[in-house]
Amino acid sequence: MAFNFPILKDSSSELKNTVITSNTMTEKFIERGTDYSLEYGKLSVYETNCSCRDIKFYFEQHVLTLMFSGHKTIITDNLRFEFFPGTFFIPESRTVHTVHIPNASLDNPTKCLVLELDPDFLNSYYEEVFYQTENAALFRQEASPKDLRYFFSNDRRLIEAFIRLYEHRLLDHTRGNALIGTLLLKEVLLRVFQTDGLYLLKHNFEQQVADRSIQRSIAYIRSHLGQKITVEQLAQVSGVGLTTFFKRFKRATGLSPVDYLLRERIKQSKILILKNQINLKEVAYRCGFNSYEYFCSCFKKIEREKPTEFKRKRIAQAAQQLGAVPR
Repeated sequence: MAFNFPILKDSSSELKNTVITSNTMTEKFIERGTDYSLEYGKLSVYETNCSCRDIKFYFEQHVLTLMFSGHKTIITDNLRFEFFPGTFFIPESRTVHTVHIPNASLDNPTKCLVLELDPDFLNSYYEEVFYQTENAALFRQEASPKDLRYFFSNDRRLIEAFIRLYEHRLLDHTRGNALIGTLLLKEVLLRVFQTDGLYLLKHNFEQQVADRSIQRSIAYIRSHLGQKITVEQLAQVSGVGLTTFFKRFKRATGLSPVDYLLRERIKQSKILILKNQINLKEVAYRCGFNSYEYFCSCFKKIEREKPTEFKRKRIAQAAQQLGAVPR
């Protein structure tokens, strides 16, 4: 399948170039990225001008990629994919991929277009299409594929929509071009929604939402250790229901919210004890324990020793390091 790809230029003052070099190739770069900002994301063209192997990369955000020229081999979880011009690919976010570029050169570089999507925009548009329009049924699939680690396609309509977005951003600088760019971005997403790529985008999004919601709850715990904290409060801070919060928190940390909170309080109590500026009862109070007895019980359960023993040993160790003999 042949496609007429636009000519790539590096001359705009709006562009930001990123160069990746190799220690074994001191005279030439491996990859240069040229960035084009969008209202709800970023387009980047990555150009490789030399052959290379075992280059590791991953994406934090949702990305859509399209090969312009050359040949890349991408390995993900022992799965091997060959990419040529016109191959559309969605990788799983936050997963390390290995890329081989066998035949790139200065005269024949490998070029790949990467579209990073703003997660809030993606979520908003997903809800608009699937829950707020009469045409949602046009995009629903019967069942999601079992493997959500990757998606690739040579669908002409999808690729042409992607190229239109890129050409617009590259060439159109007239008034209102941002609005047109957003409409073209929505067209790309609609084309993806008509394929199994929908499920990988949704999977990537749910992972990122879960991560962000748990990060918010952890930040809340650490900044309110001296106060009463309930699981209901943490779920509210995370912006999800109680059952969903429990599942996400346990999956992200390996602990229940209550156990995590307890360990954070004990961790903070050890910091205060080592400062040796306040007594143990005050330490317990500042770390959110209702009673000194409960603090001692929790401390021994986690640290395998009483807080008094912990304090005595650490003070003795500090004294020895200073050359003093503790009483």
